[in-house]
Amino acid sequence: MNKLELRESEKGNGIYAKAAISKDEQYIQLPHHLTITSRVCRDTLSTDSWTPKFTGTTLLHVFLIYQRFVATESSFWRPFVDVLPTEFQTPLFFADSELELLKSTNIPSATEEQRDSLQKTYQEVLEDVPETVVPRDVLTFENYVWAAMVVMSRTFTGKLLAQKDEQDTRIMLPLMDMLNHDVQAKVEFNDTENTLNVATCIGISQGDEVCYSYGPKGNDELLLGYGFIIPNNPYNRYTLRLNYTQDPLATEKQELLDQADIKTNEFYLQIGELPTDLLSLVRIMCMNDADVFYAKRDGAATNLGLRLELGARFMLALYMDNKMALLLQEKPKEMTANVRLALAYRQGIIDILQHAKNALETSILRLFDHGCQLFTSDLHSLPSYICKDGQPLPLDATEDGNRKRKRVDEDVDLAQNFIDNVLITEESFAKDPEFQTAAEQIDAEPDVLLTLFILRIRMCPNLPWHKAVVRLESFKHPMLAADDPETMEMYGEMMMEMGEVHDMLFPLLTNLFPKVFVKEYFTADLFLWAAGIVESFQLQVPANQLYNAECDEKGLCLV
Repeated sequence: MNKLELRESEKGNGIYAKAAISKDEQYIQLPHHLTITSRVCRDTLSTDSWTPKFTGTTLLHVFLIYQRFVATESSFWRPFVDVLPTEFQTPLFFADSELELLKSTNIPSATEEQRDSLQKTYQEVLEDVPETVVPRDVLTFENYVWAAMVVMSRTFTGKLLAQKDEQDTRIMLPLMDMLNHDVQAKVEFNDTENTLNVATCIGISQGDEVCYSYGPKGNDELLLGYGFIIPNNPYNRYTLRLNYTQDPLATEKQELLDQADIKTNEFYLQIGELPTDLLSLVRIMCMNDADVFYAKRDGAATNLGLRLELGARFMLALYMDNKMALLLQEKPKEMTANVRLALAYRQGIIDILQHAKNALETSILRLFDHGCQLFTSDLHSLPSYICKDGQPLPLDATEDGNRKRKRVDEDVDLAQNFIDNVLITEESFAKDPEFQTAAEQIDAEPDVLLTLFILRIRMCPNLPWHKAVVRLESFKHPMLAADDPETMEMYGEMMMEMGEVHDMLFPLLTNLFPKVFVKEYFTADLFLWAAGIVESFQLQVPANQLYNAECDEKGLCLV
């Protein structure tokens, strides 16, 4: 250990090399009598009439409180305990205003879980430890939390020792516990009869900090357990939890998720990747009545087509936007050390969310482009339960996610081309001037006008969506396809309402605009069929600068 020295730097206290340390050289030899094990704790605390019932980290907690507040200055362990930190920058020690800065992250709930767990073990300690061993004026919850943070941030696995009774415990190693974290640091432990030896697996130059890897930990773990974070941490991740229990179709969608072997609604986002099952789950979350009806009937919840692929990505991108907005909402009133730490942690989450959003937008643009190609080629990507011969889609949302994006104006062109030419919207009426003139004089809901336009497209081969609409002639919304009483009853009101709408419009529209609304193309049965298409194929493109849209664009995606 004569090659090491304790030094203060801008990062705080650390151990540095006074001289170069060669690869495989042992730079710490720690005698066994200087290691704090469960056996040491138990022997120290036990009396003639009492032995601790608790084990593991709880034993270490009580030992530390005893050594700091009860043991005399002559205690063997007192010098070590006296140099332990008395304050920590973990969220357990944050003021409410500081923790408020992290309210849109997983940290507050994780901190509460930590506190609840410690409160539980603290109560067990109070019930077991005699006041003659640790008086109640020092066995406070505040001191217990301090001891817990020492153990959490400065202990090692008992597996480093050959002693069999320490394999499943945590141990304290003086000096080793002062090494700061570097995930690249590699060391090798060798336990001999009398000492625990530590050798570096890489050379350390004179003047360099000597570190130890705490493991590949994200900033959640580092902040909660150690009180620091690493900017641009490659192991940082954000836990995304999706809740679809309020969806009216939650039960049916859960069945589809079970069929697809998707067992969780909790996902970990990291820079550079989107979990595969995340998109699989969100596709199912985006399903409407018809999607669920046919997917359940045919047992298919894969290859769901362009509409659901885009819908899933829109939903996730909107989630990222909303979460980032919440993270930036809370502004600090004063800049304490904890506030700076909270803001740095928050920025790490924002970076993950922004990268995920960028990857989703890259994928969305590719899908826009692919949709345009399908449309101009009279092809489609519809799921097999709606229409056969669907074309495969480029589904990997992270592919090329890190590539340099095209110019913004090219992105807008891609998006606008899809919205203007592939989607069927109210703006599409302009491609049929006769229908547009008539529609301007009809007092009806937008979905009713779209229903009329679908029938008009079916009637007019010259309209660009004609083949796409004709392709769906055999499609039936569940209100028309269901043969079980329960489903028929569910859609009975909808069918009655649409029937009444048709009867209000016809034959009036045919009399007013005979060339536009030709009688045989606008029957009640066809009107119900077209209403089912409008209900089943809607896609909402959210407002986004990327799409040059200031408000949401809603239309029908039939490819």
